[in-house]
Amino acid sequence: MSPEITFTTYLLAAAIGFGFGAVPVAYTVGRLNGVNVFEVGSRQAGATNVWREVSRKQGFIVTLIDAIKGFTAIMMARQLGLDGVQFLVPVTAAVAGHWNSPFTKFKGGDGVVTMMGSSLAVAPIEVFVSVVIGTTLAISLNRKLAHPSLLGGIFGYISFISLSFRPSSNIDPNIVYGLTGIGLGILLHSMYFHKRHRSYFDDAQAVEDETEPALRHDNIS
Repeated sequence: MSPEITFTTYLLAAAIGFGFGAVPVAYTVGRLNGVNVFEVGSRQAGATNVWREVSRKQGFIVTLIDAIKGFTAIMMARQLGLDGVQFLVPVTAAVAGHWNSPFTKFKGGDGVVTMMGSSLAVAPIEVFVSVVIGTTLAISLNRKLAHPSLLGGIFGYISFISLSFRPSSNIDPNIVYGLTGIGLGILLHSMYFHKRHRSYFDDAQAVEDETEPALRHDNIS
């Protein structure tokens, strides 16, 4: 027999989601490697900034753990009895926690990877394929765009919507609409951050322009 879902259940699921989302993985990994991610690159605590400012290996580690944060939040919500569209509550909370972590004075990152992990627990097959597509694109554009994870996320969600509405899919359309809405929220949040802190990305691009010729020269040598 499934446990009764009450307002308190939703609050607990949201608290768990926010708590997992707020774990400052990128900031911690950066600090362990002598880098404060809030002072370099995009000034965001995300996998992309760690990938660029620390190392690819550390960036991969952050990506993996951020995804696990979101995935675990949903699995714990499932233990509370939540299902279907009810998962949108902890998904949203996990993203909000990643945006505004109390452990880093309410600063954070975009939340793209954390949401991917959460979504993977909600719709495994569709999200897995979409994540592969989005991640491949993000990695391939890592040194060509200021924020490749965002573009990868957009294309990933286009793939997700296409797969979710295929004839053989059994996903509740409301879940698709909800996850898409959260994804749109992430996009708008990122656009606002970019507009407000445009100089960060201009500086990061300037560094890329200066270092790229040297990297090409080293590769040729």
